[in-house]
Amino acid sequence: MTNGVINLTDNNMSAPLLALSFGVVLFAVISSLAFATVLGTVSGLIVAASGAVAHDLMDNFLGMQMSDAGKVRAGKIAAVVVGGIAIYLGIIFEGMNVSFLVGWAFAVAASANLPAILMLLFWKKTTAKGIAASILVGLTSSLGLILVSPDMWVRYGKLPADAPVQFNSPALISIPLSFLALVIVSLLSQKELPVDATETARA
Repeated sequence: MTNGVINLTDNNMSAPLLALSFGVVLFAVISSLAFATVLGTVSGLIVAASGAVAHDLMDNFLGMQMSDAGKVRAGKIAAVVVGGIAIYLGIIFEGMNVSFLVGWAFAVAASANLPAILMLLFWKKTTAKGIAASILVGLTSSLGLILVSPDMWVRYGKLPADAPVQFNSPALISIPLSFLALVIVSLLSQKELPVDATETARA
C-alpha cells in the first residue's frame, strides 16, 4: 500500500502479500489454504450442479426415464459442461475482486431461492406455480441487472455513467420482484372450491 503497488480494498493478492511480508513460510501456508479452499468449493459446486441436472432437471422435471448408469453418465457430462462454463467466466472476469463476485453470486442465489423458501414455510397459499415464477423472475431479474450495471458497462468498453442502472447490487430490486411474482402467481393459481363446499361456506 505504501509503495502504491496495489489497492488493498479491491485486490485479490492483498492477504497473500501481507503474509509474505511476515515470511515465506506464512505465505506458503496462506497460499495452500486458499488453494485448498478453492478446490473444495469448486468441486462441491460441480458435483451439486451435475446431480441437480441429472436427477432434478432431466429425471423429475423433464420426465426422462433413465437408468442409474444413464444418470451417472448425464451427471458426468453436466459436470464437464458446468466446469467449462465456469472456466470461461473465470477468464472473462479475470482481474475483478473475488469478494465482489461472491457478492454477486449471493445476490443471484438470494433472488432465486430466498422468497420461495420463506413463503413456502410461512405462507399457506404458496403454490408450485408461484414458486416456479418466483425462481424464474428472481434469477432473470438479478442477472439482467448485473448485465446492465456500471461494472459490467466498463467490461463492454463503455462509460460507467452511461449504464442504465447506476448500482452494482441487484438484490435491492430482484428480491422484491421475486416476492411479488410468487404472491401474484400463487393467488392466481389457487384451487377453486367445489360447488358444494362453496355453498356450505356461504351457509
